[in-house]
Amino acid sequence: MNKKHATVSREEKKQKIADVTKQMETSIQGYFRSPQDMKEYLSFMAMFHRYSSSNITLIQNQFEGAQAVGSFSFWKEKGFAVKKGEKGIQILVPHQTAAKFKEKQGRWKLVTKASEEEKRQIASKQVEMKPSRLYFTIGYVFDASQTNVKATDLPRVFPNRWLEGTVANYQSLYKGMEAIAEKNDVKIIAPKEELGVVKGVSYPETREVALNPRNSELQQVKTLLHELAHAKLHTKETHIHYTTAEKEFQAEMTAYTVASYFGLDPSEYSLGYLASWTQGKELREKAKLVKEVHETAAEFLETIEIVLQQEKEKKAEQEVDVTERTQNITHTADHVSNAVEQELSEKYEAFKRAQGQETVRDIDSIFDRVLMEERYFSSKQVAIEHGLVTQESVQQLESNVQEKLGDNGVTITKQTRSHIVEQEKRYEPFRQFAPYQQVTKKESALEKGKEHTR
Repeated sequence: MNKKHATVSREEKKQKIADVTKQMETSIQGYFRSPQDMKEYLSFMAMFHRYSSSNITLIQNQFEGAQAVGSFSFWKEKGFAVKKGEKGIQILVPHQTAAKFKEKQGRWKLVTKASEEEKRQIASKQVEMKPSRLYFTIGYVFDASQTNVKATDLPRVFPNRWLEGTVANYQSLYKGMEAIAEKNDVKIIAPKEELGVVKGVSYPETREVALNPRNSELQQVKTLLHELAHAKLHTKETHIHYTTAEKEFQAEMTAYTVASYFGLDPSEYSLGYLASWTQGKELREKAKLVKEVHETAAEFLETIEIVLQQEKEKKAEQEVDVTERTQNITHTADHVSNAVEQELSEKYEAFKRAQGQETVRDIDSIFDRVLMEERYFSSKQVAIEHGLVTQESVQQLESNVQEKLGDNGVTITKQTRSHIVEQEKRYEPFRQFAPYQQVTKKESALEKGKEHTR
């Protein structure tokens, strides 16, 4: 969502901040809601039920800023779903009991089912009546922000329309904003109450800010910058010196300036927000307000850039570390593989030499050949199973050993049938390489090796 930005000098940074704020000021002056915008908004709102003043108060007390609300079934009919975990907003649902009268037999009967004669009796008050009665039950509605409605589904001028989108380096940017909070002795906390459609809140008395958990990454960055600007500029001691419009102008202008510097684009959101707070209102000492925006934005930018640089260096160090570890692992793996192949060659050669010296009448030579054979095949089995060598490399080393023995004039006689010697001490192959490949003594692996010679 955001573009990369190049590091610039302090003077260039100041100029860029001044240009961005000046451009936004000009845009605010020219901002207007066209008749088409208002028509779109009114048509959208016409879809929703008009609630009583009592229910409107109930809704706003529970979910501040709610505009487009509907029941679970309402949203379902419109093709949307309520998000998992969202709590319904309670409203009072009116109901009315049906009027009844007592007929001749003494039973109560609905007025709507009275005969013509009974209607005359009702009109002349000749029968006992139970008039209709109004009563209320609790119902639940959900705001659009509690559903999977997208911002693009809403009218352009919809109040509190939210920003959507992800941020490429969101975690690093967030750490930068956490550094701003720490530098200004501000805590970022979970909301103390349901925020409704409000994106964030600042608590000047306790120097805390909170964000709406429904925010997207883009909304989160913009809103946290906005609330940090409030915390920086409008403290418990200073906030009384500003009107609400002036405070919102400074906070949103700071957030917009910093977000824009890092390649984010909240312009449509910020423009509408700023226009709603400042159009038709007098901003006293506007030059002073803008100057404070410039200073705050510059401080925020510097803090975030320091963190981004630290994160960049940390990432580079991690990449170097991973590269070195990979090279070490490769080197170790090659070393182990070469050593294992050397050991297998020696064992295979010992087995083939024992086989060459074996005679049917010499029990010791048979015993030696069986022992060498067991050691080689069990070691080969484990080596292949653990990826220390490949089947192809084993075949090659066996071929090399046979060629070597042939060159040395060693004659291999016909192999006698192998027998497992019960008294033989089980051989544990490649003990010295266990730390590298976790090769341990495995009963099953040895048994497989023995079965190979049966």
